[in-house]
Amino acid sequence: MKFIEHIKYRINQALWPALLFTILFYFAYHSVQGNYGLLSLRDLNTKLAELKIHANYSSIKKEKLEMLVTGLRKDNLDPELLDERGRDVLGFTKQGEILFLIRDK
Repeated sequence: MKFIEHIKYRINQALWPALLFTILFYFAYHSVQGNYGLLSLRDLNTKLAELKIHANYSSIKKEKLEMLVTGLRKDNLDPELLDERGRDVLGFTKQGEILFLIRDK
């Protein structure tokens, strides 16, 4: 009987530290691996950097298109740009020109 009481006493002494350690491990694990953990933060920062690069590329592309559009407006018509766009859209070339076809990927 004394032996069983001794085992119960040891279990009661070990129960609280084991429970606290388990809770601490749970929160430590999820602070690194969880949905809002350090690894998710790293992935979000990487994604943010990629999106900033894409936004810069898109803004540069937008500026180029705006320059083309301003060159083709009625009040500010550029004859060379109009000639270039017309021949590009219609597929015409001038006599003596060499045509290089470049395929977009």
